Amino acid sequence: MGDIQYGNRKISFRIERSNRRKTLGIYVTPKAEVVIRSPQSLRVDEIKELVRRRARWIIEKQESIKAHGRFIPEKEFVSGETFPYLGREYRLKVIRSTSEAEEGCKLINGRFFVGINGDLDSRGIKKTVKETLMDWYVKRAKEKIPERVELYARQIGEWPKKVEIKDNKRRWGSCSRNGIVRFNWKIILASVSMLDYVIVHELCHLIHDHHSAEFWQKVQTIIPDCAKRRAKLKDHSHLVEVFD
Repeated sequence: MGDIQYGNRKISFRIERSNRRKTLGIYVTPKAEVVIRSPQSLRVDEIKELVRRRARWIIEKQESIKAHGRFIPEKEFVSGETFPYLGREYRLKVIRSTSEAEEGCKLINGRFFVGINGDLDSRGIKKTVKETLMDWYVKRAKEKIPERVELYARQIGEWPKKVEIKDNKRRWGSCSRNGIVRFNWKIILASVSMLDYVIVHELCHLIHDHHSAEFWQKVQTIIPDCAKRRAKLKDHSHLVEVFD
């Protein structure tokens, strides 16, 4: 973490370093947080100077996010909050259970019910509710995503060697050269149309390695409005950070 002073405004930022990066990237997340993606060799004082040069742009971006309703406040994992699943929002109800049999997460009649140990303190409650919800989502992802992969693999005529469900902070999916397709479990927070687009996108990479014209033509044969879905998927980037 780091920060700079710009007038009467303090800009705090998080640094993510990578050996692969050659240049510095400044990003403002849907939560209005500032992330600096930097080469390993760049010193902190050099990063601060670059942030200072872009300070006005950063502040304008943060204010725009807050003004247009895209500011995503940090979840507290308490009753009354809503959480998405396949594009719909469901209200959370936290219940202090009296036995282990009552603990866990269920989606019933349009609401998430999370049962937790009744002896937990406030910090323990938040941690447990968060982990319980995540476990529920990951389990559903491992059920739902392979089902959709099978459906579209039949249409495309190509089957992956393996389907893996991962936790990724930047990517919705990937396809390796050895035929393994990987999906971010958080994609099930988005709508089915977004889920299907990501699945078809990665399955088409089994045929075409790169984003060539032939690749996009293949995607379009399965999803005619793929360009529209691709553009809309960018508006779902905040879903990656719901459980961060």
